[in-house]
Amino acid sequence: MKIIGISLSILCILLLSYVKLSSDNMKVHFIDVKQGDAILIQYGVENYLIDSGKNLSSNKLIHYVDSVGVTTLNACLITHPDFDHYGEFEDLIESGLFNIEKFIINKDTSTNVSYIRLMNLLQTENIPVDSVDHENDLNWSMTTDILSPNYDNGFSGTNNNSIVIKMSLGEIDFLFTGDSIEDNNQYLLDEYDLDADVLKVSHHGGLNGTSEAFLAEVTPVVSVISSGNNSYGHPSQTVKVLLEDINTLTYSTADDWDTWWINGGNGSDDISLDDDVLVETDGENIWVNDELVWSSFAVDDEHENEPSLKVFPNPFKNSVAIQYYVKNNSDVKIDVYDLRGKLVKRLLNESKSTGSYEVRWNSEGMRSGIYFCKFVQGNKEEVRKLILLN
Repeated sequence: MKIIGISLSILCILLLSYVKLSSDNMKVHFIDVKQGDAILIQYGVENYLIDSGKNLSSNKLIHYVDSVGVTTLNACLITHPDFDHYGEFEDLIESGLFNIEKFIINKDTSTNVSYIRLMNLLQTENIPVDSVDHENDLNWSMTTDILSPNYDNGFSGTNNNSIVIKMSLGEIDFLFTGDSIEDNNQYLLDEYDLDADVLKVSHHGGLNGTSEAFLAEVTPVVSVISSGNNSYGHPSQTVKVLLEDINTLTYSTADDWDTWWINGGNGSDDISLDDDVLVETDGENIWVNDELVWSSFAVDDEHENEPSLKVFPNPFKNSVAIQYYVKNNSDVKIDVYDLRGKLVKRLLNESKSTGSYEVRWNSEGMRSGIYFCKFVQGNKEEVRKLILLN
């Protein structure tokens, strides 16, 4: 696994004093299958596989799924019929290692010989196949909404008809985008609330799969790019910068990110397959590769009494009003932090008498993204998430 950008020193105000990983967590494995997508989701006794990557001589996907103790796949889902999303499913079936209950596909067809062979194999093995669009339900234990494809849009090309899923567990939302690109992304922006904590960056980080407007709506805490050595220039340097600009924690399955641009963007010579990214959640917290990187509890906690801190509008542009109430005469401090825990603005640090007050943060010159307002009154602390849109 490669994390893009500066290593995060977790902001202490976001973390619970003692949080442990649990076997009951939902686990989302972004598997390094070189240039392609393969995502294994485990929750309770259920296991789901979204895409498979190409067929690799190493059988990486098969070995990985087997190694985490999976014997039954409740569903295998193909987001769209591109080879780097379905190519390994044939070998997976023929391995005989897994009981596969059904396949889920979109309603696009492909004349590719490998796709036809896969469909024929599913029929031979008596594995049911469900074709879905935005009007259907997956009926998984976690909340899952199919956002696309919507064939009434008349989009051409397999990428624009990718199955896009928003999946939620408790307070934590995931957005799985397949290879959705410009036309479908605009449809998603127009039709849905895309706010999500974990984003599978669309089209392997390709420029036509991600825009500033799209990221401004999603505001992900964690973003994962699934890619490998390729001739397409994926992931795009522009997309990397867009992700950095919103302060999301970006992880990549790409081999040796730091030398990615050697040889004209065709990747490095590192062909290791050990860059898998494991995201876990219990519905309140997010771990990436066993490191706690997010706690919604500390940010969105409902206070027993009237909260002392309110912010509006949120999301906001240019400036945000921060209202606070001082219960007893005391020292008051209000600070703004970015997602990496860096103090970006001290708004207040003085003694206040009992009463209601307001201070504004002028965000001119700041990048779009997620910030946190920390209010300290005596020994009491409150934190609010701020979303800046430029």
